Amino acid sequence: MKNQTRRDFIIRSSLGATGLILLPGISTSQTLSKQNQDKGPPIEISLVKEFVGAAHKDMAKVKTMLEVNPDLLNSVNNLGGWDWEDALGAAGHVGNPELANFLLERGARMTICVAAMLGKTELVKSFILNFSFMKDAVGPHKISLMRHAKAGGEKSLEVIDYLKSLGLKE
Repeated sequence: MKNQTRRDFIIRSSLGATGLILLPGISTSQTLSKQNQDKGPPIEISLVKEFVGAAHKDMAKVKTMLEVNPDLLNSVNNLGGWDWEDALGAAGHVGNPELANFLLERGARMTICVAAMLGKTELVKSFILNFSFMKDAVGPHKISLMRHAKAGGEKSLEVIDYLKSLGLKE
C-alpha cells in the first residue's frame, strides 16, 4: 500500500465530505418532487376572488381566510386584459400598510408598487437602479407607481420626491 501524502488525504477527505453534504440534498429533492406530485387541486377561483376582494379593506376576513387556507397568500385573480391582482397588490393600491405588512410577514412577494406605498425609498431606488424599466411599473388595474406612492400618504413623501426627480407623473 502506497504512503498517503497530506495532499492526498486532504483531497480524499474533501471529496468524502462533499459527498456527505450532497446526499441530504439529493434525498430532500427526491422528497420534494414526491410532495409536488401530491399537491392537490388548484384553489377555486371564487375563493381567490373573495380573498383578493377582502384584501382591499377587511383585515379580519383576510386573517380568517388565511387560517383556513394558507395557499391563498400568493394567489392571483385574473381580471382580464393583463389585469392581475393578488392580496398584497390590493392592499398596496388602496394604501393599507397594516394589511400589506401582515401579508409580507407571512411570505407575500414584495413588489416595487407596494414598496412605494410603504415608503421604502431605498428599496424603490434599488429596483430602479438595477432595472431601469421598473420606473414605469404598474400594479393591479394598471395603477402607476406614482399613484401607489401617493396612496401611502405622508410616509411615502420621500418616494414621491424620488419618482418626481425621475420625471414621473401620475
